[in-house]
Amino acid sequence: MNVNLNEVVGDVVSASVLNPEPTLPADPVLSTGPVLPTDPVLQTGPALPTVEELLRVCERSSADGRHREGAAQAEEILARPDATAVQQAQVRELLALHRLRLGDFEAAVQQGLLALEALTVSGDLLRQSKVHCTLALAFTDTGLTEQALRHVLSALEAARACGNTTAEFWALSRSSTVHGAMGDTARGVELGRQALTLSRALNDPEVNFVALNNLADSCLEAARVQRAQGLNASPTLHWGLALVREAVAVAHAQGHSFYETIALTNLVSILIVLNEHDEAREQAGRSKALAGIHGFRNLEVNNDAQLAEVVRAEGRIDDAIAMMEAQLADPSLEDDPPLLIRLHQSLFEMHKVGGRFEQALQHHEKLHALTLKMTTQTAEIQSQMLINTMGIEQANHEAERSQLEADMLRIRAEELDYQAHTDPLTRLPNRRALDRELPQLVDRSDGLTQPLCAAMIDMDHFKRVNDVYGHGTGDQVLAAMATLLRGVTRECDLAVRVGGEEFLLVLADTTPEQAEQICERLIASVRGYAWRDLADGLACTVSMGLASRDASESVGHWLARADTALYAAKNGGRDRVVAA
Repeated sequence: MNVNLNEVVGDVVSASVLNPEPTLPADPVLSTGPVLPTDPVLQTGPALPTVEELLRVCERSSADGRHREGAAQAEEILARPDATAVQQAQVRELLALHRLRLGDFEAAVQQGLLALEALTVSGDLLRQSKVHCTLALAFTDTGLTEQALRHVLSALEAARACGNTTAEFWALSRSSTVHGAMGDTARGVELGRQALTLSRALNDPEVNFVALNNLADSCLEAARVQRAQGLNASPTLHWGLALVREAVAVAHAQGHSFYETIALTNLVSILIVLNEHDEAREQAGRSKALAGIHGFRNLEVNNDAQLAEVVRAEGRIDDAIAMMEAQLADPSLEDDPPLLIRLHQSLFEMHKVGGRFEQALQHHEKLHALTLKMTTQTAEIQSQMLINTMGIEQANHEAERSQLEADMLRIRAEELDYQAHTDPLTRLPNRRALDRELPQLVDRSDGLTQPLCAAMIDMDHFKRVNDVYGHGTGDQVLAAMATLLRGVTRECDLAVRVGGEEFLLVLADTTPEQAEQICERLIASVRGYAWRDLADGLACTVSMGLASRDASESVGHWLARADTALYAAKNGGRDRVVAA
């Protein structure tokens, strides 16, 4: 058995992954007679933990490998009405990993996709990378490697985008696992090598152990492929051997028995392939002893299978058969279908070689039944996972489409509103916009006790421009006038084309003296404009009537005074401003 920690644990490995803590019975309720009402003032009880406190507990459970307990804690947080959207996304990320470690792949994917949706909205790249890694493992473990590949690529992209080296390490490590599962062992080894290089820079013994152990596992798989292709696998095997020996040393130095047991298991696998039977037996015994002392029952059972494989590799077929048959009698193996399949496969091969065809057939039939059962279960899980994935993606697409439709309607409404309130020639607000916006300017001016001035503007002799130069040139003159008006208009002001060649300029928070100076500048700019560029001999001027609004004066009376002042400017010789 070779063990890749990507397939066993999350970011932190614990023995409780394989040996979850037992559920303790609830405290007994002692009844001493009828229950009397309690004073409500005294019935306060302990304060309810905050969502943040529960999140920290759930994260600790994940780090310690207490996934059954952590899943219950996560579900409790999701049921809290005071949990924010961000907190729900965080707890779904944790719940996805807990469910993955408990073998509930469907729930892991469902929670992971929901977390990813929320984390994408919030822009939390680090957690996005973690969720992508969890989803990649869930899809890999169920044989959906194409989906897994998409998630590891996204995990790597998110990790690098947020600049977190540890997240990048885990993304590379997961990528190595996915490529190995896809049969691309060479790429798996290369990605494992990159992860190891990164782990050296992190100076984290635990991360370094995972990198060493997983790369050794990838080397073993790559060597098997090389041998099947008739290639020399010796360099790859010896590199893997050096890596796993270092992994054992790192785990031993940390005093991490679970890590050491796993690394020893991988060491035995490589030694068997290298025909180093004596050391393989020695290390398998050492691994089994550690597993027995610390209660790693699953690893202990696999060590027994490895010892049998050592005996088989030495050519002692009958002894190997006896050891494996004894293992099959262990009822606990019913919970480990992959090991059962491996044992039946080995027994089938050994009985066949020994000419015991009846026994070989029996193991072959059991092997076939187990393989078919696992294939069927995996297919059902794959189907449900894909259905869940498509359901969530469909919901997202529907939400995106609804949002897009809403945005299009809003944009269209804004366009219609703009068209309804904008003069198409000058692109200035029109009279309808004036009716909507002027009352707001007046109310603001009254509320802030600020002066408000209005200037009625009329192009001088505009009819002659149209008659002499044509209406096309007349339109160009009006458009140029609008540009000049914008030059003296602030954001708080309002410039409107009232109709024909007439304009209105409303100046907010502007005294009569300031307004007159603005009008004089505008008149000068019109007078000095390069009208000849529009038509030879063309010259234009404007007349303006200015009125400052008196307190409590009606808008109609105020604008009428400005209009009267405009007529005074016209009668006074044009090309001037007259104040009411």
